[in-house]
Amino acid sequence: MKIVNIFVEKLFAVVYNDEVGNGYQDNEYDRLLDLWTDVNYLREFAKENKVKNVNQFVEDRLRDAENIDDLLHDLTEENLPLDNYFHQLDNNETGFKLLSLRKGKASSSDGLRLYAIKIDTNCFLITGGAIKMSLKMKDHPNTREELNKIERVKEMLKENDVIDRESFYEFKNEQNQ
Repeated sequence: MKIVNIFVEKLFAVVYNDEVGNGYQDNEYDRLLDLWTDVNYLREFAKENKVKNVNQFVEDRLRDAENIDDLLHDLTEENLPLDNYFHQLDNNETGFKLLSLRKGKASSSDGLRLYAIKIDTNCFLITGGAIKMSLKMKDHPNTREELNKIERVKEMLKENDVIDRESFYEFKNEQNQ
């Protein structure tokens, strides 16, 4: 597993090992945007999940993907807080929490989710994402897998004593050498 920065030195994404080719995949942000803008993938996903109006589903997800990309670019270019996009994964979480688990969506009707860990103020690590098909993450295989991924990455960060931006940068630099 590697960590790469996406736009600026405050938004990062995980690059998971590709066990098949013994190399690395795209970072999670790029991988997800590629999937979420692939009409064939979206159609198949809709059919597998018994979506009634496949064309509307595809159109909505394409719009959602564009909105997410635009919003994150705008937030980083205008140096606005990424907390405007990433909210607590657990709606009951309040106050400061070390390595807080987060979900990102561009609007209340957005059917896509990016999952991230808040490392520090305006410093986030994207661990994955999914097309939201159920209210609770544990109720759909895709979101359940994303919950497992975000927990694994959080555990790895804790094992490497990542507690803030400085320790995160240190870990990232050591890891990518």
